[in-house]
Amino acid sequence: SVFPSRLLFFGIFILPMLMTFTTMHLWESSSNWEITASTYFLPTEEKSQNKSTNLLILNDTGSEIKDLVAALKAQNIIPEFTLQKNITTIPHHNGAIKVSRAGKV
Repeated sequence: SVFPSRLLFFGIFILPMLMTFTTMHLWESSSNWEITASTYFLPTEEKSQNKSTNLLILNDTGSEIKDLVAALKAQNIIPEFTLQKNITTIPHHNGAIKVSRAGKV
């Protein structure tokens, strides 16, 4: 008598709202992912001794980049240098950058 009417009320009104709320919550939590550089560049006071990553560097400046290399090593980033112009084809690196003076006077 009372149970079927409560079940009908729950099935028609409460269950769809609950499912909508759950779906919206899951959608929001999955769309809030953010790519950050925190795994590669740690603040100096938070340096981790056991974490390091490698970075492929193409030095196209024509001079040495000692300051950049020292800053990378201080962040537990192992710089690896290449002379290849297409650095995107070289595998096994967490990242790659090209350092150049293009557009500088």
